[in-house]
Amino acid sequence: MYQNKPIDFIERNDIKAFVALLRDWIAIFMIAAFSIWINNIFVYLISVWAIGLFQFAIGEGLVHEATHNNLFKRKIWNENLEFLYALPVFRTVATYRKHHLPHHNYFGSDKDYIPKYYEMLGLYKPNKNLLFVLFIKPIMGFGVYLFFEDAYLHMKELDWRPYKSSFKIFLFWFVVVLSFFLSGHLKILLLYWFIPLVWCYSCYSCWSEVHEHFNTVSGTRSNLNSIINFLTHNTGYHYLHHLYPTIPWYKLPESHEVLCPESSDISYGLFDVYRQLSRQLSRS
Repeated sequence: MYQNKPIDFIERNDIKAFVALLRDWIAIFMIAAFSIWINNIFVYLISVWAIGLFQFAIGEGLVHEATHNNLFKRKIWNENLEFLYALPVFRTVATYRKHHLPHHNYFGSDKDYIPKYYEMLGLYKPNKNLLFVLFIKPIMGFGVYLFFEDAYLHMKELDWRPYKSSFKIFLFWFVVVLSFFLSGHLKILLLYWFIPLVWCYSCYSCWSEVHEHFNTVSGTRSNLNSIINFLTHNTGYHYLHHLYPTIPWYKLPESHEVLCPESSDISYGLFDVYRQLSRQLSRS
């Protein structure tokens, strides 16, 4: 009987990549349009969190795929088309790769950003209030701080010469801001892109980092919540991704069942992780 191997799940599909991008951008525009039409503060607050989730799907999920050259068949497309997914969240694929690959190659060491990240969040404090650290602190502003710190880390490594990485970010946003300004819709850009990006997107990123690695047996935790994975392009299959980073996002659910059906660290969302960590703290 044939037994599947990791190589069986390694492929690239440009159509799936463009469909994923199209889905996220359409969702963002439709949510923003609905909120503007309803013109209600409560609908707006729900909308910015929904937009932030799709920003996370683009700026973390798909940028991450491009970083590993999983998004498109042609490697050069992963960087050349970054104006569709990386530049809108103030990143380039090159700087994300430089920041991210040490996390794979030197996981848990001084070269990995994760331990420092957890320390900044307060997860290593012996008498921490888990509810405050995981939920209240990111929402009340710590996620915003982390967003700007992450942006600074990316921006300071950029090459500011013409046509280099930072020039692309500047040119992209110059065109976008100028277009909204000339059309008289600069307020819409602020309310429906920048506020979700700085506040909500940063919170989702913070929660994702905690979920993926904090206090695990194997080093990496998988989130098997089907709804979250559908919305974020299977970012929850992180344990498998660390084992085989060249498997594309759309093959992760299938390959997870075959390659690591008995992985030790499993959850079904952040609240599940909170319950797991709370039980562990109560025993210690």
